[in-house]
Amino acid sequence: MKRSVLIVGGGPAGLLLASHFREHGIDYRVLERGKIAQAWRAMRPGMVLLSPAVPGTDWTSLTLRHPIWALPKVRRPFPTREDFLCYVEAFAREQGLNVVENTAVTRVSADPGGFAVSTTDGEESCRFLVLASGASTAPAFPDIPGIARNPHVVHSCDFIHCAAYAGKRVLVVGGGNSAAEIAIELAGTATVSMCTRGPVRYFSETGDLEHIRGSSESVLKELFRFGIIRMREDDPVVSVAHRRVRYRNGDEHEYDWILCATGYRPKCIPLEGGDLRVDPGGYPAISAVGETTVPGLYACGSLARFNRRCAFIHGFRNYVEKVFWDIADRL
Repeated sequence: MKRSVLIVGGGPAGLLLASHFREHGIDYRVLERGKIAQAWRAMRPGMVLLSPAVPGTDWTSLTLRHPIWALPKVRRPFPTREDFLCYVEAFAREQGLNVVENTAVTRVSADPGGFAVSTTDGEESCRFLVLASGASTAPAFPDIPGIARNPHVVHSCDFIHCAAYAGKRVLVVGGGNSAAEIAIELAGTATVSMCTRGPVRYFSETGDLEHIRGSSESVLKELFRFGIIRMREDDPVVSVAHRRVRYRNGDEHEYDWILCATGYRPKCIPLEGGDLRVDPGGYPAISAVGETTVPGLYACGSLARFNRRCAFIHGFRNYVEKVFWDIADRL
């Protein structure tokens, strides 16, 4: 049976797109490699979202008809990771969405009139295929000699709790929100240093959502001022030898742990029979309606960079409709 649409990824974008197809009676199926919103389950427990979710100022809900703040006991104004997971699970359940969990896509082949999709649970075929697997698929480490395969280097995705670093010397590499949040959490428990490859940017000064914002901004500035976190601004690491770090200005220091809060890269599914072009960051090149360079293959959510704000839920949710309507019109 060839379905009209297969959606790879059961996170916010995949579920929102699925709800549009269900509402309009279009045959679809969502394939999720783990449980619903698996990528969110891998995020730090207790993490507080940066975008508000209250009536009148809601940047977090998938739709305003089904807002997160209507869910009982959601933390306001900024929900937690756990709140959001409960919300998307409730959204999928109440919408009756066709989501197949624990089914990873391993290979895609572009065939005449559609796609053949290999999964860990068998074979599927569809006319249109949508990649909604997110941009946080593979942890990104800086290209610095000595980082790779170093047992003292970890990624921020592996950070669980500050107790594991009690009394240790920890270097946090990065200047974004994740780096700020982790450095703040470690402060007072570990001896914390933080280094960036450029000037530290704050949302209050730039208005850029990717820069340090929320309560992290004021707390981090205080910790810098009191010397509780040692800041090496615009002085990046140039090499690492075991625990020893060398900075661009020539200084060398030893740390027990080097924690890289340096983001993620998308991980593409192996594709045969089509030329899927990607940019240097690994994001698919897309049209104004989200279609990639492979006809019939679309990207949506944080994987589809219609603009920089698509890294956030409120930035991509309107563009999900563009993907939906283009596919619906062609069906």
